Amino acid sequence: MKNIIKILASLMSIIMVIALAGCGGDSGKKTIGIIQFGSHASLNNCYDGVMQGLEENGITEENYNIEYVNSNFDASVSQTQANNFVNKNADVIIAIATPSAVAAANAAEENGVPVVFCAVTDATVMENYTNVTGSSDIPNFEKQLEVVTAFMNKTDLKIGVLYSTEESSSPVQVENLEKAAEKYDGMEIISSAVADINTIDAKTNELIERGAECLVNLLDNTVVGKLETNILPITNEKKIPVFGSEIEQVRVGCAASASIDYITVGAAAGKAAAEILGGSSASDIETSYITEPENYYNSKVCAELGLTVPDTVAAEDVAE
Repeated sequence: MKNIIKILASLMSIIMVIALAGCGGDSGKKTIGIIQFGSHASLNNCYDGVMQGLEENGITEENYNIEYVNSNFDASVSQTQANNFVNKNADVIIAIATPSAVAAANAAEENGVPVVFCAVTDATVMENYTNVTGSSDIPNFEKQLEVVTAFMNKTDLKIGVLYSTEESSSPVQVENLEKAAEKYDGMEIISSAVADINTIDAKTNELIERGAECLVNLLDNTVVGKLETNILPITNEKKIPVFGSEIEQVRVGCAASASIDYITVGAAAGKAAAEILGGSSASDIETSYITEPENYYNSKVCAELGLTVPDTVAAEDVAE
């Protein structure tokens, strides 16, 4: 009889351990799942902003179980990670960038787990889901072209743009860039679709061969993720300026940019997640749109490319 009691006690202990493990190992703590689509400066700033927004609203790792995963720019990995958070009964999932946001929304739709997206450029892609809110980073291409034409000292430009076929917001951004370019006589936007990261070198060279005088980055994570390693080495060698979509891209080698603050984009998502954890419904929280940019330039890059910093555009030098 004593042996039976011992066996039952052991079984109960094992069950309790498994139960605790399923809750992240922190009994009584709510779980926040964070999925970051990949690592580049813009998305890293989003993550820092998310953590800032959570902390400013009373959400810390001392009181909550915050689990972070990175998809390394693979949408199928994002889907697996989202499914895992749903299976763990996470109290909220924060998804940074569109592919991760769509994956989280798909995984959580039937289970009622609220999703907060961050840095989804075309927020309309999230309108088909319930219990979802977040922050959107819509580029201001009118302001961006003001910067481009000022630094290039001409308006009849042939501008190249790369975009990924895997990111639903990128074709919309190309269309918006083309609309903004209609203001300028003789300006032409030439675009090239990137099927995967292995074609970026060839596509960059293709744009240059087609006569691109400069490149403009979209808010496209697949392309931005290869900016330093693949795009800039090619464009710098051929003296083709690249204009970034965020301040960190200018710091690492783009000539200039009209950039929104991704810390602010992330903080808005963190704040929304805190409101949900406080009892609000995600569907009742309006999407935050971060649209007003600041101008930045890299004086070292401009000097190397032979660009004169214009007096007509107020911009901050971020060269290190």
